[in-house]
Amino acid sequence: MGMIFHNLIKFREAEEKIWNNSVKICETERIKIGEANGRVSAEDVFSASNLPLYSRSQVDGYAVIAADLAPASRENPVALDLSGETSIGEPAVKFPGNGKCIKVPTGGVIPIGADAMVPFEDTETHGNHIIFFKKIERFHELSNSGIDVIKGERLIGKGSVIDPRSIAVMASTGIGTVNVIRKIRIGIVSTGNELLYPGQEYEEGKIYESNSISIYSELCRHPAFEVKNYGIIRDNYSEIKNAIDSSIEENDVTITIGSTSAGDHDMVYLVLGDKKPGIIFHGIRVKPGKPAIFAKSGNKLIFGLPGFPVSSMMILYSLVLPALFSMAGHVFSFTEINATSGDRIELHQGNTDLLLLKLVNRGGSYYAYQVPGNSGSISRIGRATGFSIVCSESSYLSPHSSLIVKLFTSKIPEILFYGQYLPATDHIPGQILDVSTFVEAGKNEIVRSMEYGDADVYFWNYRDLPDMTNYYDSVTFKIPYGVAYRHINYKTMALMYRGSGLYEYSEGIPELNDITYLENPEIICDYVRSGRCDAGITYKQYAELYSLEFEQKGYITFHVLINKESKRYKELKNALASLDGANQ
Repeated sequence: MGMIFHNLIKFREAEEKIWNNSVKICETERIKIGEANGRVSAEDVFSASNLPLYSRSQVDGYAVIAADLAPASRENPVALDLSGETSIGEPAVKFPGNGKCIKVPTGGVIPIGADAMVPFEDTETHGNHIIFFKKIERFHELSNSGIDVIKGERLIGKGSVIDPRSIAVMASTGIGTVNVIRKIRIGIVSTGNELLYPGQEYEEGKIYESNSISIYSELCRHPAFEVKNYGIIRDNYSEIKNAIDSSIEENDVTITIGSTSAGDHDMVYLVLGDKKPGIIFHGIRVKPGKPAIFAKSGNKLIFGLPGFPVSSMMILYSLVLPALFSMAGHVFSFTEINATSGDRIELHQGNTDLLLLKLVNRGGSYYAYQVPGNSGSISRIGRATGFSIVCSESSYLSPHSSLIVKLFTSKIPEILFYGQYLPATDHIPGQILDVSTFVEAGKNEIVRSMEYGDADVYFWNYRDLPDMTNYYDSVTFKIPYGVAYRHINYKTMALMYRGSGLYEYSEGIPELNDITYLENPEIICDYVRSGRCDAGITYKQYAELYSLEFEQKGYITFHVLINKESKRYKELKNALASLDGANQ
């Protein structure tokens, strides 16, 4: 059983196996349409009546026979006799014939025999006569019965997710209840000795449990599901088995989190291997999410998600959510857009990559940038606009390649900040930050991007300067940098990654063999404070934030290069120049 994890299947094969083994939920329930939002319709729903229910006025005005006004003009107005008025909610009256008009309110029933409406503001009143100054066409300012929906027309299809718009249409045609698939019952079992509940006092070596909470929250967004969280289960075979067995008995689907690999302390696959028919597959050629499991116990489905947060969420989005909705007969999909890669994107050749991406809207064209980090970096999902599923035939995706991006949100930034992270950007006015995104990049990537003018603003902190012909370059920041340390006789050192501006200034200071390379100058201070390294090259403000000793080595100059072709050029120029520390 322990070797099963090494027999990895392709991502598309995993999709196929899940599809072929899914069980359709056939039980239905009839509910009020006001309670139907997010539920899956169990049948085609047809209109019970025409919409509008009757021919009605779109204005406050006079019902007329259009032919009576054919000769009307400002020079030759037509007078009609006012023969009465109607009120909202009253049945239709018979129109008295040619040469007459009747006052009708907005939404009122058109008198039988009238064929047009004229607004009050286009007329004058002279006693019992109404004066009209222009001719009109038949059906002017009125809605005929059935012009929107015809009685018997299909409003929603079987397997559709009911939303407020379809509820509005159904209600308008008189439908009061709808037949829906009963809720799919889902149980969540999270495993791990290292887990603490959020709010508990922190213990060294532990981590706060986020997976089951985030997955529970995601599933609860969909009213088609009924979700139960079984809490944190310790790494004990009997406890894990009891929790999984309880969930299988009580639910249609069980989702386990963690303990899916084949190590000595991983037990979920052992429990699932004893079910019948048991494990369908264990391990997918996908990044992230390789250790994922799919199993069955009778007709009950079981998804084993990896313990790393990004892995578990991405398998949920790419495989589990579509499978859950398919059980109710609905084909689930994210909103998708076509995008172009703004940078080279690293891939895992021979695997399927689930790429977390930031998007930026550049004049109606969308550019995608990979969100860096590993499968344990849960903040990556929060910083992503969406994701893309790429079957990786090579080790990278070239800049300006085509991508299909599945959106987490419809809010896509319009301003791109690009380059080396500048702490002062945290103080950029909110109205700009709210519509912007930042992509960190090294020297070569910045130069390439500047050639194309991809970004609105570039942050450059290297000694030599790029070609700034097309950029406003008068905003600069001088930031003190140096060695942050716990004790003066340091032997181990943390530096920024090769290719960063801070690394360039770190060369030769000091010359140590034991060096750790990190992605963030603040994390360098965290490593020093926690004892993982004796010292690190970082910015003074972070050393002070972490209460470390600091030996200043000089200043790093950040050049803020604003693209003169940016649609927000003036706004960005003023905002960046006004930040504390900016020198013009």
